[in-house]
Amino acid sequence: MASTMISVPTTASRFALLRVDSDSDAESDAGKPKVNQGAGKSTTGKASNTKSNQNNDKKKEKRRRKKEQQQSEANELRNLAFKKIPQKSAPAPSAVTLQDLANDLVNPSRIQAAPKTPENWLEWKQRDEQLTSELYEADLEKALMLSKLEFEQHKKDCEKADASSQKTKTAAKKERKKNQQGKDKRVTVSLKDFQQDDQSSKKPEREAVNPALRGDRFFNQLEDDVSKIVQRDKRREQYSSSAGHEASTSSEQEQDVRTEQLKYDLEKKDQEIAKLKKTVSQWEEKYKEVKARNAQLLKMLQQGEMKDKAEILRQVEELLNIKEELSSQVTQLHTALEQERSKVKGLQSEQPKHQGNRKGKKASEGDV
Repeated sequence: MASTMISVPTTASRFALLRVDSDSDAESDAGKPKVNQGAGKSTTGKASNTKSNQNNDKKKEKRRRKKEQQQSEANELRNLAFKKIPQKSAPAPSAVTLQDLANDLVNPSRIQAAPKTPENWLEWKQRDEQLTSELYEADLEKALMLSKLEFEQHKKDCEKADASSQKTKTAAKKERKKNQQGKDKRVTVSLKDFQQDDQSSKKPEREAVNPALRGDRFFNQLEDDVSKIVQRDKRREQYSSSAGHEASTSSEQEQDVRTEQLKYDLEKKDQEIAKLKKTVSQWEEKYKEVKARNAQLLKMLQQGEMKDKAEILRQVEELLNIKEELSSQVTQLHTALEQERSKVKGLQSEQPKHQGNRKGKKASEGDV
């Protein structure tokens, strides 16, 4: 089994993260001439050109020291990364290996001929669990290390940006001071500027505190995080398995309780059915009584309706007779009216004749 252990490819990711462009920096530093720190100290009373050269030399010296410090930190982190890789202990050799498994997959006839026992199954199960747990731990550790290294790189970039901004500020302030000193004027430095200068000079000293200890803490914390995550996953699996066992034991008890509950419910339902049957029989008797009463009422209504219909028909006949009598009277009166009208017309036509006769008689009497 030791010969067929699965190795996790983690070196490529470590090289990708821990690669530092230190060779180019070292070559550039080697090509540059070293600055003599005591060269400008003897010329304190010279002009401003010597002072500016001195400041440039100091800046170059600080840059060189910072690059050397970064290179040493990167080398220490690289050494720690290669030394602190957790080597998983090889499991105990067993009767079946991964090579045998591959041969069985290629030749299925061997699987049919081999006897299947529960012990082999348990061994395979344990081996599978062990391999999966080891691979999971390795992948988890790799992912955590990558994330933390990225975080550290980002942090360093931010610190570099802050340091560069502070350096530019301090350089500008120093140039202002020099210009003022060249003009023979007194320089008044505020308390805030003085404190900022002290902090900017102390920060690189604080950053240079033993990077080896910081790397040890980083990998120790990485191992602690991996162990915590693995323990948490194991607790979850144990809780799920215990919950399944409790569910299987409690399911039997729940079945017994359910059967008793169902029996009790059936008894209640039987009692309710008996009560409902009694009420149904009572309502049937009442229905028969109401039906008989309704039949009697129907007969009475039919008789009353027949009587009412006979009276109404009699009244209608009387009214029709009255109508006929009135219509005959109206016709008689109409004929009498027509006769009277004809008489009036005849009299009106005879009236001018009588008037002419009367006038002739009156004239004849006057002549006589």
